[in-house]
Amino acid sequence: MPGWVTVLMVLAELAGAVTAAWLLFPAWAAVLVSLLALACCGTELPRWRRLLAA
Repeated sequence: MPGWVTVLMVLAELAGAVTAAWLLFPAWAAVLVSLLALACCGTELPRWRRLLAA
């Protein structure tokens, strides 16, 4: 599949995780999930750049 599809899929998964956390978890846990999702985006940036450059 094209790189942009992979990037969108990862972003959709992270958005779903954050949304579900805020709906189902206590606020402190939702904040933790949100921070982990942001950290994941930060670690994925080099990969996303390679995928989108191809």
